[in-house]
Amino acid sequence: MNNTNHRHLLLCIGFMFFSAFAYNQESKALNYYLPEIEYDPKIPTPASYLGYQIGDWHVSHDQLLGYFRALDEASPLIELKTYAFSHENRSLIYAIITSEKNKQNIDEIKKSHQALADIKTASSVNIENLPAILYQGYTIHGNEPSGNNAALLVAYYLVAGKSEEVKQTLENTVVLLDPCLNPDGVQRFSTWVNSHRGQNLTSDPVSRELNEAWPGGRFNHYWFDMNRDWLPLVHPESRGRIQTFHEWHPNVLTDHHEMGTNSTFFFQPGIPSSVNPNTPWENQVLTEQIGTYHAKALDSIGSQYYTKANFDDFYYGKGSTYPDAHGCIGILFEQASSRGHLQESVNGDVSFPFTIRNQVNTSLSTQRATVGMRKQLLQFKQGFHRLVLDKLSKEKIKSYVFTDADEVKLSRFMDLLRQHHVDVYALKQSINIDGVSFTANKSYQVPLEQSNPIIAKTIFEEVRNFQDSSFYDVSGWTVAHAFGLTFKPYDQGLQANAQAAPVKSTTGEIIKLGKNTPYAYVITSGQHYVHKVLANLQKLDILTKTNQVEIQWSNGDDKLNVPLGSIIIPINGQNEVIEPILRKAIEKSPLKVYALDGGNGTSNVTLGHPQVVSLELPQALVIVGQSITATSAGEVWHHLDAELGIAATYLESQRLRSTNLSRYNTIIMPEGSYNAWGESEIKKLKDWVSLGNVIIALGSGAEWLVDQKIVPTLNRKSQDSSSSSNYVSLDRESDAKVVGGSVFEAKVDNTHPLFYGYNNKKVAFMHSGTKFFEPTNNKYDTPAEQ
Repeated sequence: MNNTNHRHLLLCIGFMFFSAFAYNQESKALNYYLPEIEYDPKIPTPASYLGYQIGDWHVSHDQLLGYFRALDEASPLIELKTYAFSHENRSLIYAIITSEKNKQNIDEIKKSHQALADIKTASSVNIENLPAILYQGYTIHGNEPSGNNAALLVAYYLVAGKSEEVKQTLENTVVLLDPCLNPDGVQRFSTWVNSHRGQNLTSDPVSRELNEAWPGGRFNHYWFDMNRDWLPLVHPESRGRIQTFHEWHPNVLTDHHEMGTNSTFFFQPGIPSSVNPNTPWENQVLTEQIGTYHAKALDSIGSQYYTKANFDDFYYGKGSTYPDAHGCIGILFEQASSRGHLQESVNGDVSFPFTIRNQVNTSLSTQRATVGMRKQLLQFKQGFHRLVLDKLSKEKIKSYVFTDADEVKLSRFMDLLRQHHVDVYALKQSINIDGVSFTANKSYQVPLEQSNPIIAKTIFEEVRNFQDSSFYDVSGWTVAHAFGLTFKPYDQGLQANAQAAPVKSTTGEIIKLGKNTPYAYVITSGQHYVHKVLANLQKLDILTKTNQVEIQWSNGDDKLNVPLGSIIIPINGQNEVIEPILRKAIEKSPLKVYALDGGNGTSNVTLGHPQVVSLELPQALVIVGQSITATSAGEVWHHLDAELGIAATYLESQRLRSTNLSRYNTIIMPEGSYNAWGESEIKKLKDWVSLGNVIIALGSGAEWLVDQKIVPTLNRKSQDSSSSSNYVSLDRESDAKVVGGSVFEAKVDNTHPLFYGYNNKKVAFMHSGTKFFEPTNNKYDTPAEQ
């Protein structure tokens, strides 16, 4: 054996030696996380159930559920409730944890809190010995796992702890512990980091473990940011959570998050000038007082923290702000993230156990604050309506009035109002506001003098003036605009006595016009489900057409205006008997379908006119992947899949070069970066578009098309980046130039195919970012202009 081979053999033996004695990170003892008190030995610890200590691995959602069920079986102090199922059919639960005495009186406690939330009964509630309600919610962003892992320890502490402090917490509060607000995201993220964890932990930020694959675990199944859904309630997780909120009406709600690894720990209050002006300032006073408990708790373990910076309290669609509209104190926690098990930072290595410990400590400090401030919190809740209504009484607007021709749209909007417990009434008399007519019994009024005045206002109000132009989040979100409703602020209060009954979403109907056998069926544009039914018919190979010119159809006394973009289904040329298929298609989609007994009309335009053109089922290709904004792609996916019932192909962006595009007639480019595409992809897209195919591009996707001259006539507006401020103002000035999300009004061309079905000449759009486009030279290429 020569010396070289000998050295190689020793090296191999060395690696074998180190492998055999590979270092496994030492588990933290329970007292690293929790106070050293007596614990009931009959209650399983998280470690005894999981087979490992919290912080060694990331708890998956099924493990989390299993542990809470084990606690439920082991103790009378805890009771589990399932409040929703995720898109992937995972259970969302919360645990009711309180003393046995409170459990025996739980219905009365709940009724008292419901009475506190009612403007008519709040003042009559005896709060002297009433337990406070504390809602503790964890990990609404699935890749912020310190929260849901901390939840197991917090639950164990409350159920098994034998100290006087635990006893006082259980006697003075009902804790609603929601351990995982986003189960689909948590499952995705925990699988990623656990599958990349080695026995020897690496803290290198570029490590694969710390950089999860697209779309990441932050989002839910449809890649939606669930912490923006408290107001729109698009997803089942949010709808169930809001139902729970309004069932219990908590006094304090905590929302546990993570932020950048180089940060420390944030707790509210946030930036004082970025508080929504509809929130009573007393809310912030109490928030700051609760903060003293957090500071003390973090001081005791030597953790760095900050407050009153970075984060605003403005958008009521976030978990820490929605409660503020209801006399509840919403509290945001942001912990520097390890994003795995260990990661380097400017403050030293951030370990997963360390992040969990901070979340546990601030969970317990919130409990101490709720007990210590119980009476203050209840008094604030009791006087909340007076605070809000006294302020609103000084404003001109007393109510909002709305209407729409589409009953389905009205039904969905009113359902949203009811989920938020906002009172809505049918107008008993027709009124005119600023030249807009609102017809009795077909128009509705939302008064601001009600139990939920702030949410009622924020759904309708158009915010144009701000105390501070720097926002962490969206600054405009008028929900009534998102529904495309006709609405107006009104300087009069309630004009009716009885609340409006829900608008019934009836099944569709076929209305026969004329006396003869149907010649064609027409679904007029502007009806809510028209595109969903169209897609269903196209999937069945039913011939469908649309009119690019308005048709006035008439046969004797029967008349029908067929507006632009209506769906025309001729009898001739079909391989199937149409009416039974149509009836099935509209069973769950309330549409009016008109059966016309002839093709002629009162004008020169017939149903067989050259401008009545055949429609093609979209064969859509959606670009997704690492450089694409997940929420933008998710919005497209949800709309196509859940709203329209269209199955699309979702293609990783780097695979475009090798993909045959001949089977697709539509490509959708969400927000994101397309800079990795080169000449090959550019030529491929130009050739494909030249065949008459369609690209739908959103935001920066459209910007890329302009830069590559695939859309040659569009120019981007230049932005003025000059500044005369001092350097110390740089961050705030930069923040002020960010458009996190604002509502813009645009004038639209209703005769353009993109706006078929729109009756209004003005349409509201949500816009994020500072990129805007100049109108094209061809006016027909600019159907919407601000």
